[in-house]
Amino acid sequence: MKCTLRQLGYFVAASDHGSISAASKALNVSQPSVSVAISQIEKSYGVELFTRKNSVGINLTTAGQIVLREARMLLAHANDFDALATDVAQEVSGEIRIASFVNIAPIYMASIIRSFQKSHPDVLVKTFIGNQKEILEGIRSGHFEVAVSFDLGLSNEFRIDVGRSLPPKLVVHADHVVANRKAASLGDIIKEPFIYLDLPYSRDYFFSLFERSGLRPELTTPVASYETIRSYVGNRLGFSILNLVPRNATNYDGTKVRYISLKEDHRPLNICCVSLKRVVQRRAIIAFIDHFKNFFARLPKD
Repeated sequence: MKCTLRQLGYFVAASDHGSISAASKALNVSQPSVSVAISQIEKSYGVELFTRKNSVGINLTTAGQIVLREARMLLAHANDFDALATDVAQEVSGEIRIASFVNIAPIYMASIIRSFQKSHPDVLVKTFIGNQKEILEGIRSGHFEVAVSFDLGLSNEFRIDVGRSLPPKLVVHADHVVANRKAASLGDIIKEPFIYLDLPYSRDYFFSLFERSGLRPELTTPVASYETIRSYVGNRLGFSILNLVPRNATNYDGTKVRYISLKEDHRPLNICCVSLKRVVQRRAIIAFIDHFKNFFARLPKD
């Protein structure tokens, strides 16, 4: 190999911190050490990793983004090798970077992480909460090794391990005409304002439910969080559709909502672990995915 792991580590740190000076402080080394390491990588491979601007620090080039992704994976595997060589009998250990979809995080992630760390106390879990676009970009770039998310916008490059399938449900205020029904149709409620989760991939999914039924909501209200959806619905501003709903039907402001099954046969969303097929998974990631599947296998059905 034409460069050292230390040089790659300095390069990754500079990318993460956005400047040579910030990286040197985080690494507790001199600025010239970081600069020289990056220059040696560029010289060895004949590639420019950063564009350098004194006023705004450094920015990754297109080539730099590719090298960064591979460098992260190489360093992660090097850490695994070091742990294995130190003690071949050692349990799963190290740091794992996991992303979670914004709606899944408050309902499931804390329980998943707590029970995982109880079984694997030597694993440090670092998490990121975001929307599907941010999550998929982060997996592709190598910033996250795995994500707990929905099967939205996934191409063949991704591996999917399903934990739970969730059909869409109507969300209405507690006194709505359909509130006490076991099931209702989209046509029963189509004239009312539709309050929807305005996030990448999510919005397309929700509107596709209407399109497949030959319907189109006349009035729409986009919001950015499911708690805001529940509050709007509880205050009689319209109805919504959600796949993942909390057990508590009371909102922060004291209003109440009801969750009603849909009569039509609509595509569900699957909560799944998402990772890249081409990446060889580390022991800690394999252990997390196995734990994720076992977590939902033990969880009672709603």
